[in-house]
Formats: sequence, structure tokens, C-alpha cells
Amino acid sequence: MKILFFFLAFTGLLNAQQIDPAFFEQTWYLYEIFDSDTGETFIVEGYQPYNGNPSIAQIQPRIFIGENLEFSGFGICNTISGTLEQDALTGDLRAVSSTSSSNSCGFFEDMDEPYIFGPFAIIPTDPNLYTIVQPTVTDNGDGTKSMKFGTQPFVEYRYRNTPILNNDTFTKERVNVYPNPAQEKIYIAENNTVVTALQLSTVTGTIITHKELTSLSAENEVDISSLDHGLYLLTLFSGKQTQTFKIVKN
Repeated sequence: MKILFFFLAFTGLLNAQQIDPAFFEQTWYLYEIFDSDTGETFIVEGYQPYNGNPSIAQIQPRIFIGENLEFSGFGICNTISGTLEQDALTGDLRAVSSTSSSNSCGFFEDMDEPYIFGPFAIIPTDPNLYTIVQPTVTDNGDGTKSMKFGTQPFVEYRYRNTPILNNDTFTKERVNVYPNPAQEKIYIAENNTVVTALQLSTVTGTIITHKELTSLSAENEVDISSLDHGLYLLTLFSGKQTQTFKIVKN
């Protein structure tokens, strides 16, 4: 009996879903949530806050999933982080730890944000519920990728690995990155905006560093001392806005 159980478990492990490596080490921007039970599309090309007020800039919810299955992200006005685990038999992923900030985003936003965080915010007691099922990465043919996964019950989350809106409204008067060129460290100074996350990558898109920030004043430096000489890209996120700086390592 024990031999049979071991054989079945081992067979299930071999047959478990192999997740595309491109699923990991990417910042995925949420652009659509589709409820197949109701036929409703909840998000189209980003989240429009304040009950759909078109005069307010859209927000770009996002999630970053590391190869170690640790994740971090941003919803409407709150950050989230935690750890996933993969079921050895099904290959499905589910959160085993999850922590989010508790800012009030607005009346409608407070109801929407848990839906946006989805399975990343729920630690299921039933392994068949609120799992990340069959994550699939697709090459869009233009250098960008799309990612989607289903959940139980009846919801599909769809992402892209590029910001949805080209809302480049940071200015040097609002965020300052210095020195540039640099040898050891880059510093970030805020003026009239709040930087909620940063990402350092190569010009070919390989992510070197990604972190959600709880306080820029305590995390306002990026160590580049171990990098090779050359050009890098530093992307700063401010919830609704992004800006990418070209950084030269001397």
C-alpha cells in the first residue's frame, strides 16, 4: 500500500504543471479580470478610480513573483507581499502567507481592491479554492508578454509585463535621481510625489532589483557597486504613474 501511494505521488509530481519560467521575475500589470460565471469584465486597461470618474488618472495594479515564490505588488492604494507554494500533484499555486497595508482608498475602491489582489490576498483552507490555476505566458510579438491564470471559482486574471498607460508625468522637479553617472549608489529624492516601488533592469529587460517601498526615506538608495559598467534602467512607480531613468554605471 505504501509503495502504491509513493508511486501515485511520484507520478503526480512528474505530471504536475510546469510553469513557464517567464512567469517569474517579471512585474505583471493587471489589465483585465474576467468573471466567466457572470460574463463580466471587471477591469479594462487599468483601474479607473472614484467609481469610474474619467477625470482621474487610471491606476496600474501590479504583481511581481520571484523564482522563490515570494511576491509583492500594488493594488489601488495598498501594497501586498507574501509567499506562494505549488501543489506537487496539480501544479497549482496558492498563497501560504500574505500581508497588505490597510490604507483607505475610497468607498468604491475599498470594495474593489480585495478583488484586484485576488488569490494573492487569500490563504485558502480548501486547496481547491482561490488557487492560481494554469498560469500561461504568451509572447505578443512586439517584445512584450501577456500572462493569465484562472482561479477557483470562475475568475480569470490577465496581465501584461509593460505598463498599460504611458502616463509619464514625473518631472525632475518631483523626483530626482542622483548621481548619474554613478559608481557605488544611486539616491532617490521625492518632492511632491510618493514613490511606492522601484525596479532596476538591464536595457534588454532583465530585472536586477525590484522592491515595493514602505518608506522611501528609509530605502532611498540603490546599490549598483556590483554591476558591470554600462547603461541600466531605473523605473519608479507612484501608484498611478511611472517614470524610467537611464542610469550609467561608471
